[in-house]
Amino acid sequence: MEKSHATIDKTKFNRWLNIRKTTLKELNLKLKNKLNYQITFGNCEKLDEYAISIISNCLDISITKITKHRSVPIFILKTKKEIDKTKRPIIKDGIHFYNYYTLPTPKGYVAPVLLDIMCPKEKLPKLNNGHLEPAITISMGPNDIYARFSEKLNKDSWVKFKINKDKKTNWVVGSSYYEPSFCKHSYSRATNGLGRIISYTTKSNIESLLNDKLSENSFKNLVKTNKGKNINRTLLKLEIESKGFSVKDLAKKAKLSIKKLNGYFNNTKYIIDKKHIIKICNIINSDPNLFLDKKQKEDKVGKLYFDFKESIKSIRKFKSYQVASIANSKRFPDLSGYFMKVSNKKKLFLNDLFDSKCSHYFVTGGKLKLHISSQEKKMSKNLEKGDCIWVSSFTYHGFTGQGSLLKISDGQNISYLDKEDLTNTYNINGVLNRVRGDMQNWGHDE
Repeated sequence: MEKSHATIDKTKFNRWLNIRKTTLKELNLKLKNKLNYQITFGNCEKLDEYAISIISNCLDISITKITKHRSVPIFILKTKKEIDKTKRPIIKDGIHFYNYYTLPTPKGYVAPVLLDIMCPKEKLPKLNNGHLEPAITISMGPNDIYARFSEKLNKDSWVKFKINKDKKTNWVVGSSYYEPSFCKHSYSRATNGLGRIISYTTKSNIESLLNDKLSENSFKNLVKTNKGKNINRTLLKLEIESKGFSVKDLAKKAKLSIKKLNGYFNNTKYIIDKKHIIKICNIINSDPNLFLDKKQKEDKVGKLYFDFKESIKSIRKFKSYQVASIANSKRFPDLSGYFMKVSNKKKLFLNDLFDSKCSHYFVTGGKLKLHISSQEKKMSKNLEKGDCIWVSSFTYHGFTGQGSLLKISDGQNISYLDKEDLTNTYNINGVLNRVRGDMQNWGHDE
């Protein structure tokens, strides 16, 4: 087993000294009875874990705030043979229910999985309990399967998860759906043959908030405050009060009746024009996009099913490829993707793809070549059906050959919340140019 050793990241260390408005001189004075040497930016990266722990205690932070993280790779390639080695059977409801395979992903990331559906067609598949992480799931064949989403079966909760068998368009492999948090689901075969899915489960954006940031008291108060209400309206009312405005005062300034505004906050059936919400947010100087009512495209169990025929209708040319859409939702815009056809046998280095999100590419057919550019270095890798690649965000890459892939992106490398921070940051180019490796202090004399 790999032995880990925490190492101080001096940029993070310096930033926390700046945040705490202290200096190395002051820190050394506080630690003079605990360490028999002076800490400097020259030696801090060689400190042992004892020294790091007492520095962290002195700064009142966790060790992870000032230690180095494993660097994110440019890409990770796993062959079909390597993926097959991750196979593990799952026993459920007394039978061999699934085989799971893990697809490549950086250490610490939530990894998508490939599943063999083993539950026979004669047996109603037992539901799971759902999971916090949202997901996009794609039917990968070679045969149709059944997908179940509720104890009570109806058109939304019992679906034949279909495969595209048309030879002209079968690079659009199958149907797909978006699955929200804690949506119960399960699968069984629709024939006597094998069915497979890729479940692209990703990190939840609210996990840290609900499990780490809120005290038990805060969490219970949040649940109680929002009971029977719309969360965007609850948060807007709290935002108003946090800015020192009363609802009565805001109603008057926005030229709304107090009864109507209180009704909007307390009754989900009340409607207020978008222009009034924008006006209220302009008065309190907050972003209205956080608080507007939103309409979602989804069924009664919360999922969004996308039949492969809908994917075929979306086929379009994109750069040097043909692509077709898969399911996605505005509820979690980081999760998105497409089926991809590659038809370029020219012997060239092609890197015409460049995305703001990290992506997985699963090879669904043919023989391809992956091309990646990194800091003037060029790399090419041969790919075959069943291979899978993870590519980091903001990485030039592309494919040549004759074949097809399934691409799915998520926000674990950079999320839409990160993008919101970037667009809200003043003088972003100046910040980008300074922040990485910044060793300036907050302004004190050395």
